[in-house]
Amino acid sequence: MEQYKSLYNNIKKKYIDVSKENKILEKKVDSLYNIVEISNYINIYFRSENLMDMINDMIIGILGVSYSTIFIVENNEMKIKSTNNNIENINLTDIERYNIMHYKDFLINEKETIKFEGSSRNDIHCILGMPIKLREKPLGYILVEHEVYNSLTDDSMLFLRSIANQVAISIENASLYKQLKKMTMYDPLLDIYNRKYFFNSLEKKINKKNSEKFAIIMIDIDDFKKVNDTYGHQFGDKVLKTFADIILRNVSKKDIVARYGGEEIIICINNYNYKEDVYNNIEKIRRELEETRIVDNNNSINITGSFGIAFFPADGQDVSNLIKCADELLYMSKKNGKNTISCNHVYKK
Repeated sequence: MEQYKSLYNNIKKKYIDVSKENKILEKKVDSLYNIVEISNYINIYFRSENLMDMINDMIIGILGVSYSTIFIVENNEMKIKSTNNNIENINLTDIERYNIMHYKDFLINEKETIKFEGSSRNDIHCILGMPIKLREKPLGYILVEHEVYNSLTDDSMLFLRSIANQVAISIENASLYKQLKKMTMYDPLLDIYNRKYFFNSLEKKINKKNSEKFAIIMIDIDDFKKVNDTYGHQFGDKVLKTFADIILRNVSKKDIVARYGGEEIIICINNYNYKEDVYNNIEKIRRELEETRIVDNNNSINITGSFGIAFFPADGQDVSNLIKCADELLYMSKKNGKNTISCNHVYKK
């Protein structure tokens, strides 16, 4: 009889051990499944502005934590990108502050409630912190807090590390996507829009049901070929950049400034009040350009520009006719001695 009891106890013990191992295995499988799901989600939505909020919600749901905060480095500063906590309540302990500052992971479990500097909070017993890094480059930090002692473990740390790695890749992908998108929209030398973007924007404006009035201004630097031939292309590039900067300073953010080709720049001034306002604004640009001395090493020159202004819809009701009108007016300025503005509707007072 004793032999059977011993055999039964051994089998029971093995069954319990196997059950425990199965539960551990199930937890690991669940954790792996969650990591894969979050990874897939990040890959699909890496361009979404709400991605960090979505990830933060998933972390809260999977780990069951009371609070979760994602910090992201922007302009060399650590900024809160997503949190379910009140911003006022995000007071850090010395340990948290040290580990976040040095991008180290940590896990704290305390039977007594954890004290936060400058805060009356008394509900947290566990804190887990995980840096977001890619190739040792610091990108951010994830901080989670739980009200139940020992509810965050080494397994929680492994899970959060996997998520932090996925977040790091998503940040890198989003950054690369923005750079690529900018390359398709901007002129690399002048950092203004390119011709393709300008034409696409113009088509959209004109095709709107209730198109607002706008003005197109074609501008060409006078005698730019002489500048390149005399002073070289590097100095010519500086002239172009100065030219673009003067224009950008004198138009609003809603206006579109683009490189049309070579030394020509084209502007779309949106929703103006009076044609005279547009003319006077362009005259201001013309004068500033004329008065600007461009200096580089031993070279020092003044430059001027010629301008042509066309208005929508008065001078054309499609892109082709508007550009043609502005271009013809630009060359009228060239014929009239350069450094002047040509327009069909308003004249300098």
